[in-house]
Amino acid sequence: MMRANWIGWALLLMLVSCAKPETAETPAASPTPAIAFPSLPPSASPSPSPTATPKLQTFREKNGRFEISFPRGYTHKTTPSGVAFVSADQGFAGAVDFSASEGKPLDRQQLEAALKTEFTTRLKEITWQTTQVQPDGSLRLDWTGKDQSGNALDAVSIVEQRGNYIFVLNLFGVNKPYQNYNSDAETIVNSYRVQPPATTGSSPSPTPNPSQPLANPQTSPSSSSQ
Repeated sequence: MMRANWIGWALLLMLVSCAKPETAETPAASPTPAIAFPSLPPSASPSPSPTATPKLQTFREKNGRFEISFPRGYTHKTTPSGVAFVSADQGFAGAVDFSASEGKPLDRQQLEAALKTEFTTRLKEITWQTTQVQPDGSLRLDWTGKDQSGNALDAVSIVEQRGNYIFVLNLFGVNKPYQNYNSDAETIVNSYRVQPPATTGSSPSPTPNPSQPLANPQTSPSSSSQ
């Protein structure tokens, strides 16, 4: 069992707040646009109420920009740019982060470059494995690495732009293989909705292909966009 305090919330908040508004001195076309750095796995947040044990816990961003659900036993915490969550045993975690794109449409190459730049800067080490375009147009990146505390991360990140916002979903095995949590990953990814409809009867926005993020990243098909 890992210690619940393996990473502090102070570090988490620092990471998710790295995106900064563009100034007049910034070139209009940057090869690596600034986006919010995806959250690293959080320390344990308060446990769910013992009087309510729903099969799933659903989080909906206060302005309705996304919603996501977690299996029973997970804890989650709202962050300045989304939500971070962690399993009861601290072995699987992740986050949804979003940030404004400052009115600039970004292609897949720019999104990939921005994400890789931030991860490379913030992590102690990282190995990129595969990059795949998903059926809904989002981009999936498989990777492994270590955070600054030396915790091993076996991970999948899914990045996409919807209108004026960039969204990133991250799922991490923390010192444990990602594949140990395939069932949890399936539940989480199947529930993920970006800009879900506010009223019933509307068609939901496309979501990442549920089957894609579930396989162990180290054994994923080796197709790449690069």
